[in-house]
Amino acid sequence: MDNDSLGSPNSNASTISCPNSPTQRSHITEVDEQAASDELAAIQEELQNVLEYVDQGMILKSFDTLCRLTDIIATNCEKLGLASDGGAIDQKAGFWTGLNNCWLFAFWHCGNARSEDQRLQRHHLYHLHDSVKAWADALEKYGLVNYELGLSEQDILEAIEFCLINAAAISPSSKTTKSIEDEENENSEDEDII
Repeated sequence: MDNDSLGSPNSNASTISCPNSPTQRSHITEVDEQAASDELAAIQEELQNVLEYVDQGMILKSFDTLCRLTDIIATNCEKLGLASDGGAIDQKAGFWTGLNNCWLFAFWHCGNARSEDQRLQRHHLYHLHDSVKAWADALEKYGLVNYELGLSEQDILEAIEFCLINAAAISPSSKTTKSIEDEENENSEDEDII
């Protein structure tokens, strides 16, 4: 699955029609639903790959893939059928549960990197924090944050905080343990002074 195929409209002749034609509209909806279903299946397949990457100690690769997939989801949630009330709620709930559990599983095992170049560093964690907040902001307008159907922003941010605390405890040369919000507030105060 490549990024270009996700969210790109089908351009075959059967989808070009008069918008007022009920039979054509029905066919377009079926094509759109099938395309969304196929894209969600491809994302779920890649989420399985993330679990394998974690098991193999390829931590950075797992988070890189998770970030890419979550960005696709947040950017295209309407096209993927995740923002609508229609469709199978159980399937949507299962999809979100799978995504959120994948994030938490990766954080739970983030210390199991097979090599130093696969280890999460503080700057990675700060980047992940900012990305999760941005995705949550994008999904919030659909009510897809911190509910059964949606991104578990709070749980994921807590996992990031936990990793930062552990990183500070392991690396005494690093800054004292502060929450990300404390450091962001200090940084914004410094910017105000400048």
